[in-house]
Amino acid sequence: MKSLFLVGLFCFICPFIVNGQTIVYKTVHADGTVTFSDKPSPGAIEVILGDSTTVIPSSPVPKIEPDVAVKKKQFNLTIVSPKQEATLRDNSGNFSIQAQLKPSIGGMYNLTINGQSFQSPSGVFQLENMDRGEYSYKVDFTDNSGKIIASSEQRTLFLHRASVLIPRN
Repeated sequence: MKSLFLVGLFCFICPFIVNGQTIVYKTVHADGTVTFSDKPSPGAIEVILGDSTTVIPSSPVPKIEPDVAVKKKQFNLTIVSPKQEATLRDNSGNFSIQAQLKPSIGGMYNLTINGQSFQSPSGVFQLENMDRGEYSYKVDFTDNSGKIIASSEQRTLFLHRASVLIPRN
């Protein structure tokens, strides 16, 4: 009797194993929701799935974008000194530019002044033996991956040095 039961079970399962098909039951409810199950329910429709099945939703799934303010931090890069259109007087041509990023993170400050570039991890740039004249400068901050995350406004400063052509009294 036991062997007859096993033969019957084998005959029942064999077509599904050979064909590689799976039976799923689809039920559409009164509110429009759809349920898939491996057990039949009242009003269910039998769906036979093959080896690989791709299910394409009938309506597009909306993408939920996180709030932009939460997604991206806002950084503020300011030039602490010198002030806009400052006049600096140094006969050796030395002066410094200081920038600050808030909130502070790891990265590199990049100063561009009259086409020349300088880098500093601290935001303090010590410039030496600069010629007298007008300088236009700007500071960018790059994170550790090299992406610019903040930039300062463009500023101008004036450096005065005593001329070697004018004798001292």
